[in-house]
Amino acid sequence: MRLVNGALLFLLGAKSVLAAQEPGNISRGTVNIALSNANGIVLLTDSVQTVGDHFKQPVPKLFRIDDKTVCSIAGFASETGWIRSEMNTDVAGIIADFRDQLSKKPVRQFDAKLRALVFMVGFYIDLIANRHEIVAGGRTPDTYKFELILAGYDANGAIRLEKMVISSHVTTGTDGKKYWSHTSELAVSQVGKKLVPLFGGIQEFSQAVWDNPQRFAQSDIVRKYMNAKKYDGGSSLTRDEMVSLASYMASVAAKNTPAVGGPNQVAVLADGKIISLIQPQMPDPTRPLHFSVVSNVKIQGALMFYGGPDNHFVFIRTQLVGIRNPRLRLDGQFFYGCEIRDSIVEYAGSLTDFGATNTVVNSMILPSGMPVGPTSQMDLSRVLNGFNWSSDPPSGPPLQPMISPLPE
Repeated sequence: MRLVNGALLFLLGAKSVLAAQEPGNISRGTVNIALSNANGIVLLTDSVQTVGDHFKQPVPKLFRIDDKTVCSIAGFASETGWIRSEMNTDVAGIIADFRDQLSKKPVRQFDAKLRALVFMVGFYIDLIANRHEIVAGGRTPDTYKFELILAGYDANGAIRLEKMVISSHVTTGTDGKKYWSHTSELAVSQVGKKLVPLFGGIQEFSQAVWDNPQRFAQSDIVRKYMNAKKYDGGSSLTRDEMVSLASYMASVAAKNTPAVGGPNQVAVLADGKIISLIQPQMPDPTRPLHFSVVSNVKIQGALMFYGGPDNHFVFIRTQLVGIRNPRLRLDGQFFYGCEIRDSIVEYAGSLTDFGATNTVVNSMILPSGMPVGPTSQMDLSRVLNGFNWSSDPPSGPPLQPMISPLPE
């Protein structure tokens, strides 16, 4: 069992995109270019986001984390298209949510910020992947590959330029079901006086300019790069020249793939702080729902989950047995591939995800309160009519509260 985001668990009693759930639409694709030398750091991305065979722009791919740190993203960017829009997940919103939290409790250690960002994104990717596997299936690990470049200054003033790559992998359990998780791999650029790069996303074109600049010598900025690299390892390139070189690399990528393009987003850091961050005006990203995940367990007897008004529980491949007092409440909770057995369920028609991937055995549902608005009434009708609910409460003595893992 995994409980995430600090939810409170009480052994007292238990506490959607409804009906035909649809697979979400994955957005991905970008170019990330970071350059650093004695004069500072430049981090550049494009603005195009790939959604299937379509492109939407501009979207945020470069983010101010605090006054000393910026990050860029590549690879998996969002999943949309679920029947209830609240379930859509946008990495930009996850990072914005992290920034909100960091502003309230500042952390100066670079490593701590990087680990926290990777944990949050990895948590949501695992949730999305496992949910999709149950609802629709058919995706490969590359679908959810994600890269994050973090650039800035550590608590001691040292320049840091690092990339973390999250790679999803899927295993098949003894029950024949597929289970998703992820690993992360760190890449570090040894920054100093000389010019060093760190590339992410669609990086082969940037790497080609870096490795074989003579092929691109028709460009003034590439010739300056060649001369500076030969003269002093690139340490004499100014910050503006590094911006121009990164922009040229992005333009080469844009000429060779439609997945790159749109206005560049550029951050410049020097002297221990962010000097500038330039990007198109874009709406503030929607923050994600806060989830606690309970997966692959059997919950028996009276059990209550409470995470507060801004935290929702997600039950994945979970058996809920003999939940009667308190009753199992659907509102604010999400269920995928679960079984509810010998239980009494309450639902008032508010936000939930309780669709056809779940099964109900010998359990009764009681409407709780009056649904407000046509959407709530529709959701309540779907839940009431979508399962073989019993007309009588389950009988038998109360079960001893227990949580036990299910075999994978």
